[in-house]
Amino acid sequence: MNLTILGGGSWGTALAIHLAKSHHSIKIWEFVEEQAREMQQLRICRLLPGSHIPDKVFVTSDMKQALTNAELIFIVVPSDKVESTLDKAKGFINNQSLIICSKGFASDGRLLSEVVRERCSGEIYCLYGPTHAEEVCKGILSGIVLAGGAGKEKLKPEIENEALRVALSEDVIGVQVAAALKNVLAVMVGIIDGLGMGDNTKALAITCGLQEITQIGVAMGAQPETFTGLAGLGDTIVTCMSRHSRNRHVGEQLGKGRKLDEIMKEMKMVAEGVTAVKHAQLLAEEYHLTLPLLQGTYQILFENKEPLMVLKEL
Repeated sequence: MNLTILGGGSWGTALAIHLAKSHHSIKIWEFVEEQAREMQQLRICRLLPGSHIPDKVFVTSDMKQALTNAELIFIVVPSDKVESTLDKAKGFINNQSLIICSKGFASDGRLLSEVVRERCSGEIYCLYGPTHAEEVCKGILSGIVLAGGAGKEKLKPEIENEALRVALSEDVIGVQVAAALKNVLAVMVGIIDGLGMGDNTKALAITCGLQEITQIGVAMGAQPETFTGLAGLGDTIVTCMSRHSRNRHVGEQLGKGRKLDEIMKEMKMVAEGVTAVKHAQLLAEEYHLTLPLLQGTYQILFENKEPLMVLKEL
């Protein structure tokens, strides 16, 4: 099967390295021409130190070249770039199946699957779970969820191998809500670390936060059990606790007293939680929900509320 990955960041590259073990034709589209050229010529990704891009993976910044003969397309750009990327790609996409790997909401707050459906006629799936790129590219045992309707059973063996287990789900709404909002919890956990508080406090925040995420998901039509599975609890654990988590890093720096703008300017990758928390605030208002952890994190980031005040309200 000919695979194309739209997005040459850390996760898109890690996916390509993983998929190259069982597929012979993989293309990565990378927006920045200079970066695409470096990846193609030197077989490295600067966001994944020590990794090697297999020779069978072709990297280009030319959208037509990337999508020619593609049978399955992975969308792995930052969430706020999904719409613009597909607008560039629409002339080269027919009715191929698309797998959304981007974690976050669309620019107007809708689920990414909704804006993808407006632009593409093929089957749409989501691929989310506790899969840090730094570990997947090394073949470390991981698990992930492929969510969607008919056809996901046939796609599973195209993605799965002994190092990456794939679970199946029909809950496209739930996996997207969990994938977007667990990043907000990671920011809060980082704040707790930055303040020098303990594991007990982090456990309290994660538990309360996951309950709040579940409330939002159910209000939007998700299945409650999704949030106790790999795409919910699993991804929350890895994002909140791992040294690889950029969202946790942002929170930790905030907890140490640094300013958000300063932290974001020095980052090489996107911390989706900073944007997702704005959507969480809007969703709480839309569905008339009281969400102390999620709304409190918004207040810390954008209204200068003291973190201890938020934690005392849980």
